[in-house]
Amino acid sequence: MNAVAARPLTGRCSGIFEGREHALFGVSALNGFFSRGAVTALLGWGLSVFGRVDVLVPGAGELAGTLVARGWDPVRASAKARAAAGNTRNRVGRALSDLGVGAGDVTVFSWDDLAGNVGYERLRGEVESLYTGDRQFGEECMLAVAAVVGGAEADRSRREAALPFLFAELPLVLDTPAILGVGSSLFCYPRPMPMVDRLYAGTLPVAPSPRQGFLVTRLT
Repeated sequence: MNAVAARPLTGRCSGIFEGREHALFGVSALNGFFSRGAVTALLGWGLSVFGRVDVLVPGAGELAGTLVARGWDPVRASAKARAAAGNTRNRVGRALSDLGVGAGDVTVFSWDDLAGNVGYERLRGEVESLYTGDRQFGEECMLAVAAVVGGAEADRSRREAALPFLFAELPLVLDTPAILGVGSSLFCYPRPMPMVDRLYAGTLPVAPSPRQGFLVTRLT
Protein backbone atom coordinates (compact mmCIF):
# COMPACT_ATOMS: atom_id res chain seq x y z
CA MET A 1 0.00 0.00 0.00
CA ASN A 2 1.29 3.46 -0.87
CA ALA A 3 2.21 5.82 1.94
CA VAL A 4 0.31 9.09 2.37
CA ALA A 5 2.02 12.45 2.82
CA ALA A 6 -0.26 14.93 4.60
CA ARG A 7 0.27 18.68 4.56
CA PRO A 8 -2.04 21.05 6.44
CA LEU A 9 -2.70 24.11 4.30
CA THR A 10 -2.29 26.67 7.11
CA GLY A 11 -1.23 26.89 10.73
CA ARG A 12 -4.85 26.70 11.82
CA CYS A 13 -5.27 23.59 9.71
CA SER A 14 -2.28 22.12 11.55
CA GLY A 15 -4.03 22.69 14.84
CA ILE A 16 -7.16 20.92 13.60
CA PHE A 17 -4.99 18.08 12.29
CA GLU A 18 -3.50 17.62 15.74
CA GLY A 19 -7.00 16.96 17.07
CA ARG A 20 -7.55 14.19 14.47
CA GLU A 21 -11.31 14.27 15.00
CA HIS A 22 -12.78 14.03 11.51
CA ALA A 23 -11.64 13.79 7.91
CA LEU A 24 -13.78 14.23 4.82
CA PHE A 25 -12.06 12.75 1.78
CA GLY A 26 -13.09 14.15 -1.57
CA VAL A 27 -13.02 11.52 -4.34
CA SER A 28 -13.45 12.91 -7.84
CA ALA A 29 -15.08 11.26 -10.84
CA LEU A 30 -13.38 11.18 -14.25
CA ASN A 31 -10.01 11.61 -12.56
CA GLY A 32 -7.34 9.00 -13.21
CA PHE A 33 -5.66 9.60 -9.87
CA PHE A 34 -8.52 8.04 -7.92
CA SER A 35 -7.98 4.41 -8.81
CA ARG A 36 -9.24 1.70 -6.49
CA GLY A 37 -5.72 1.31 -5.12
CA ALA A 38 -5.30 5.03 -4.51
CA VAL A 39 -8.66 5.33 -2.78
CA THR A 40 -7.86 2.29 -0.64
CA ALA A 41 -4.52 3.78 0.39
CA LEU A 42 -5.98 7.18 1.23
CA LEU A 43 -8.91 5.82 3.23
CA GLY A 44 -6.77 3.22 4.98
CA TRP A 45 -4.46 5.97 6.14
CA GLY A 46 -7.38 8.18 7.17
CA LEU A 47 -8.99 5.43 9.22
CA SER A 48 -5.72 4.85 11.04
CA VAL A 49 -5.34 8.54 11.92
CA PHE A 50 -8.80 10.08 12.48
CA GLY A 51 -11.58 9.29 14.89
CA ARG A 52 -14.13 9.47 12.07
CA VAL A 53 -13.82 9.39 8.29
CA ASP A 54 -16.44 10.17 5.64
CA VAL A 55 -16.21 10.34 1.86
CA LEU A 56 -17.63 12.92 -0.54
CA VAL A 57 -18.34 11.86 -4.13
CA PRO A 58 -19.81 14.18 -6.78
CA GLY A 59 -23.47 14.55 -7.66
CA ALA A 60 -24.35 13.57 -11.22
CA GLY A 61 -26.24 16.74 -12.12
CA GLU A 62 -23.43 19.14 -11.25
CA LEU A 63 -20.85 16.81 -12.79
CA ALA A 64 -22.81 16.90 -16.04
CA GLY A 65 -22.58 20.69 -15.95
CA THR A 66 -18.78 20.52 -15.94
CA LEU A 67 -18.91 18.32 -19.05
CA VAL A 68 -21.26 20.76 -20.80
CA ALA A 69 -18.77 23.50 -19.91
CA ARG A 70 -16.10 21.47 -21.69
CA GLY A 71 -18.23 21.32 -24.83
CA TRP A 72 -20.22 18.12 -24.40
CA ASP A 73 -23.75 17.78 -25.72
CA PRO A 74 -26.08 18.04 -22.67
CA VAL A 75 -27.75 14.65 -23.26
CA ARG A 76 -24.43 12.83 -23.60
CA ALA A 77 -23.03 14.79 -20.66
CA SER A 78 -25.91 13.72 -18.44
CA ALA A 79 -25.49 10.04 -19.31
CA LYS A 80 -21.72 10.19 -18.87
CA ALA A 81 -22.02 11.96 -15.52
CA ARG A 82 -24.55 9.48 -14.14
CA ALA A 83 -22.31 6.58 -15.06
CA ALA A 84 -19.19 8.27 -13.71
CA ALA A 85 -20.82 9.26 -10.42
CA GLY A 86 -22.09 5.72 -9.91
CA ASN A 87 -18.74 4.20 -10.77
CA THR A 88 -16.98 6.52 -8.34
CA ARG A 89 -19.30 5.62 -5.49
CA ASN A 90 -18.89 1.92 -6.28
CA ARG A 91 -15.09 2.28 -6.37
CA VAL A 92 -15.13 3.82 -2.91
CA GLY A 93 -17.35 0.99 -1.71
CA ARG A 94 -14.93 -1.61 -3.05
CA ALA A 95 -12.00 0.18 -1.41
CA LEU A 96 -13.78 0.16 1.93
CA SER A 97 -14.54 -3.53 1.48
CA ASP A 98 -10.85 -4.17 0.76
CA LEU A 99 -10.07 -2.47 4.06
CA GLY A 100 -12.60 -4.59 5.95
CA VAL A 101 -14.70 -1.57 6.86
CA GLY A 102 -18.23 -2.49 7.88
CA ALA A 103 -21.38 -0.90 6.54
CA GLY A 104 -22.12 2.31 8.40
CA ASP A 105 -18.60 2.82 9.71
CA VAL A 106 -17.84 5.30 6.91
CA THR A 107 -20.53 7.35 5.21
CA VAL A 108 -20.14 7.81 1.45
CA PHE A 109 -22.33 10.64 0.19
CA SER A 110 -22.75 13.27 -2.46
CA TRP A 111 -24.23 16.71 -2.00
CA ASP A 112 -27.47 15.28 -3.44
CA ASP A 113 -27.74 13.31 -0.20
CA LEU A 114 -27.64 16.57 1.78
CA ALA A 115 -31.02 17.80 0.56
CA GLY A 116 -32.83 19.05 3.63
CA ASN A 117 -29.64 19.42 5.67
CA VAL A 118 -30.10 22.84 7.27
CA GLY A 119 -26.41 23.65 7.58
CA TYR A 120 -25.64 22.64 4.01
CA GLU A 121 -28.55 24.49 2.48
CA ARG A 122 -27.74 27.64 4.46
CA LEU A 123 -24.11 27.62 3.33
CA ARG A 124 -24.95 26.88 -0.28
CA GLY A 125 -27.48 29.69 -0.28
CA GLU A 126 -24.88 32.08 1.12
CA VAL A 127 -22.37 31.09 -1.57
CA GLU A 128 -24.90 31.52 -4.37
CA SER A 129 -25.99 34.89 -2.99
CA LEU A 130 -22.41 36.08 -2.82
CA TYR A 131 -21.88 35.07 -6.44
CA THR A 132 -24.74 37.29 -7.60
CA GLY A 133 -24.22 40.08 -5.07
CA ASP A 134 -20.47 40.49 -4.70
CA ARG A 135 -18.46 41.30 -7.81
CA GLN A 136 -15.12 40.13 -6.44
CA PHE A 137 -16.51 36.79 -5.35
CA GLY A 138 -18.31 36.37 -8.66
CA GLU A 139 -15.08 36.93 -10.57
CA GLU A 140 -13.25 34.46 -8.33
CA CYS A 141 -15.91 31.85 -9.02
CA MET A 142 -15.59 32.32 -12.75
CA LEU A 143 -11.80 32.00 -12.52
CA ALA A 144 -12.18 28.85 -10.44
CA VAL A 145 -14.42 27.09 -12.95
CA ALA A 146 -12.26 28.28 -15.87
CA ALA A 147 -9.37 26.35 -14.33
CA VAL A 148 -11.52 23.23 -14.29
CA VAL A 149 -13.10 23.42 -17.74
CA GLY A 150 -10.16 24.41 -19.89
CA GLY A 151 -9.21 27.98 -19.19
CA ALA A 152 -10.49 31.44 -19.96
CA GLU A 153 -10.94 30.58 -23.65
CA ALA A 154 -14.22 28.86 -22.72
CA ASP A 155 -16.98 31.43 -23.22
CA ARG A 156 -18.88 32.72 -20.21
CA SER A 157 -22.05 30.73 -20.84
CA ARG A 158 -20.04 27.49 -20.91
CA ARG A 159 -18.20 28.39 -17.70
CA GLU A 160 -21.53 29.20 -16.03
CA ALA A 161 -22.64 25.62 -16.69
CA ALA A 162 -19.90 24.48 -14.29
CA LEU A 163 -20.82 26.88 -11.46
CA PRO A 164 -23.34 24.55 -9.77
CA PHE A 165 -20.51 22.06 -9.13
CA LEU A 166 -18.51 24.77 -7.36
CA PHE A 167 -21.54 25.96 -5.39
CA ALA A 168 -22.32 22.37 -4.35
CA GLU A 169 -18.81 21.64 -3.11
CA LEU A 170 -17.87 24.90 -1.39
CA PRO A 171 -20.10 24.46 1.69
CA LEU A 172 -18.11 21.35 2.63
CA VAL A 173 -14.85 23.24 2.21
CA LEU A 174 -16.19 26.07 4.36
CA ASP A 175 -17.91 24.35 7.28
CA THR A 176 -18.28 20.57 7.32
CA PRO A 177 -18.80 20.67 11.13
CA ALA A 178 -22.03 22.63 10.67
CA ILE A 179 -23.20 20.10 8.08
CA LEU A 180 -22.19 16.78 9.64
CA GLY A 181 -22.34 17.74 13.32
CA VAL A 182 -18.68 17.13 14.14
CA GLY A 183 -16.53 19.32 16.36
CA SER A 184 -13.84 19.95 13.75
CA SER A 185 -13.03 18.61 10.31
CA LEU A 186 -10.39 18.51 7.60
CA PHE A 187 -11.27 18.37 3.92
CA CYS A 188 -8.71 15.98 2.41
CA TYR A 189 -7.72 16.16 -1.26
CA PRO A 190 -4.48 15.65 -3.22
CA ARG A 191 -4.17 19.35 -4.01
CA PRO A 192 -5.93 22.59 -3.08
CA MET A 193 -8.92 23.00 -5.36
CA PRO A 194 -9.54 26.31 -7.16
CA MET A 195 -10.30 29.11 -4.66
CA VAL A 196 -9.11 27.12 -1.63
CA ASP A 197 -5.85 29.05 -1.21
CA ARG A 198 -7.71 32.36 -1.41
CA LEU A 199 -10.40 31.19 1.00
CA TYR A 200 -7.85 30.18 3.62
CA ALA A 201 -5.78 33.32 3.06
CA GLY A 202 -8.80 35.40 4.08
CA THR A 203 -8.86 37.47 0.89
CA LEU A 204 -12.45 36.64 -0.11
CA PRO A 205 -15.73 37.86 1.40
CA VAL A 206 -16.36 34.39 2.83
CA ALA A 207 -13.99 32.29 4.92
CA PRO A 208 -13.88 28.78 6.36
CA SER A 209 -15.19 28.18 9.84
CA PRO A 210 -12.53 28.23 12.58
CA ARG A 211 -13.36 24.54 13.03
CA GLN A 212 -12.72 23.74 9.35
CA GLY A 213 -9.35 22.94 7.79
CA PHE A 214 -7.88 21.64 4.56
CA LEU A 215 -5.36 18.81 4.35
CA VAL A 216 -3.39 18.08 1.19
CA THR A 217 -3.13 14.28 1.06
CA ARG A 218 -0.80 12.80 -1.55
CA LEU A 219 0.44 9.30 -2.22
CA THR A 220 4.22 8.79 -2.04
